Amino acid sequence: MSEYGSAPPGRFSYGYDRDTSTEEPTGPPPGYQAPRAGEAAPRTFDGHFKFYRLAASLNGASHTYGYRAANRNIVFPISSLQSASAMLPMICEMARWRRNYVHAAFMGREDIELARILEINGIDQTKCEVIWHDARPDWTEYSSDTRAELSVMAAMTHINNYLHPQAAIMDDAHSEDGFLVRGVRAKTEALRMPLIEIPRDKSENMMWITKLDAGSLRSWHLPTIDILIQVPPDSSSVARLLKSIRSADYSGMTLPHITIELPAEVDESAERFLDEFRWPRSGYQSRITTRRRIGSQRATQEESAVRFLELFYPSSKNSHLLLLSPQAELSSQYYQYLMFTLLEYRYSKYAEDDAAGVMGVTLELPSLLLDGKTKLSPPKTGDMHSARYTELFADTKSVPFLWQAPNSHATLFFGDKWAELHSFLSNRVAKHSKAPQRNKLVSETLPSWAEYMLEFMRARGYALVYPGAISDEALVTIHYELYRIPEEFAPPKAKHGDEEITPPKHTDEPFLHGDTPPPPPKVPETKVVPSSRPLHLILPFDGDLPEIPHLPYLLHRGDIIPHFNISGVASTYAGKYREIIGGCTIPDGKHRKVIERSARDLFCFGDETDEDWEDDVEVYDADIEYEYRKMWSNAFTSDEVLSATTMAESTAADSATATPAPTATDDVR
Repeated sequence: MSEYGSAPPGRFSYGYDRDTSTEEPTGPPPGYQAPRAGEAAPRTFDGHFKFYRLAASLNGASHTYGYRAANRNIVFPISSLQSASAMLPMICEMARWRRNYVHAAFMGREDIELARILEINGIDQTKCEVIWHDARPDWTEYSSDTRAELSVMAAMTHINNYLHPQAAIMDDAHSEDGFLVRGVRAKTEALRMPLIEIPRDKSENMMWITKLDAGSLRSWHLPTIDILIQVPPDSSSVARLLKSIRSADYSGMTLPHITIELPAEVDESAERFLDEFRWPRSGYQSRITTRRRIGSQRATQEESAVRFLELFYPSSKNSHLLLLSPQAELSSQYYQYLMFTLLEYRYSKYAEDDAAGVMGVTLELPSLLLDGKTKLSPPKTGDMHSARYTELFADTKSVPFLWQAPNSHATLFFGDKWAELHSFLSNRVAKHSKAPQRNKLVSETLPSWAEYMLEFMRARGYALVYPGAISDEALVTIHYELYRIPEEFAPPKAKHGDEEITPPKHTDEPFLHGDTPPPPPKVPETKVVPSSRPLHLILPFDGDLPEIPHLPYLLHRGDIIPHFNISGVASTYAGKYREIIGGCTIPDGKHRKVIERSARDLFCFGDETDEDWEDDVEVYDADIEYEYRKMWSNAFTSDEVLSATTMAESTAADSATATPAPTATDDVR
């Protein structure tokens, strides 16, 4: 039949037996004799095949909405009994979370009843709520490799027609039977069905995938991650970071690409290490790019931020950036955690709407607020927006949370939000000369781009997901003994000798900063999680990622705010920002139209048209309006509102006839 393509040279065509009988034949196929006791059946039979046991289970799975192209079905093709032992715990675990309809299809050559296979592996079908399919053809134990492979492809076709699985998950090719591997790979590629192959002996380490829904699993191969590392002058700390990257576990996943930006003056030991560093370790198809700056002159805050953002731009909506500080050291599970959270919060059908305000995921749990002085009080289990967590996980050490604060040490930024940040900075720079100066909110121990990102996050209501923990061990540790102040805030060295000299004052800087550099952060270092512990055992809540609405939400100053107030806070900030920084005059009853991946709506350059504005939506229900005002007052403090003032009296007195230029108080923040 055309379903199988042409037969191999010198062989007859393969297809279904047109025999209409419904009873599966017993004994050997025609022309064969039953093997003697203790002997294996000869695997040479090339006859047509028929599936006698598959139709019943496929028809019985109609409640899974398999007729829809988008559904919750996931299929596990299995052949080898060894693979069955390895994969069945994962299959049952996925079914336990009930985020997907889980199907297991047995396609092997062993003539053992399906119920017996499950019994041997200790599977209780009443507790393991999986839909089991016996997808073996007639005379399966006699099948040649070619017949077995074609029967796998035919079974996958039937499964796809009835179930439309969103993804197939299979054991490692070295553990599974070759005919199954070839058949599943060929058919899933033809059907454009994502295939996830669990690396050999890694099923326990990959158990976190059982908590992903079908939307996330369907997107398994879509995201790409670029690692960006900026190396400061005279620093060798990047060597430890790169060693930890190379030692991490990337089983079953696409390796990230690494971009390293070197300063004009590179530490000799770091340069020697980079000369010998290979990524991947084999050196095959190198995935590392090294860039080196030419000039060593001191950059302004704006120049430094622009240079940083120009190092990466997403090639597609599935292209994401992992920013790593050279002072960081990663755990072996860091990449699995990032993929877990990325697939859950960026690609899951459940989280699609809720995650619109999530800008990315960070690996670090900071101990200080953005000012670098005030201690951060991380949320507790009682701050979660679901009673489930206090009832079941009251003793959890720290919980994951959303924080409207940038992180420069170890953060994965989603590609669409990074592109929007690009748009924001390009427009912010264009407004530099006309925008008032203000004091910095972010410590000078962090790079200047963090200040711009904070403005952007507040105007959009974006936040990063910060991790929780069940112990004192972490996914990343930051070695502050190797701390280097950002170049834009570092005092220049004297031309002769190593003495530092007072840096020149840049009166046109957008953010005012101190006359002297801040002291190095005094933060205790944590140990990274040992490689022996799988990811699902080091995360809170039994390794389950909470839904976005269940996470506590912190404003940049560390205040917890209800989720329903976030849009109001951001809208007020953005409105004032447009007036003071963006130079906009807002028409009555109008607001700027927001375009995807663009922040142009926060700025006005005099070329706006009627199409750039939309009508406000009025709220007529007085009760709703009253409740909203009540929530609003609880969400805001006086220093959370953008305010504009005239110039200081001393400045205004210098020119009584001049129009006072607006400046921002400390609350343009």
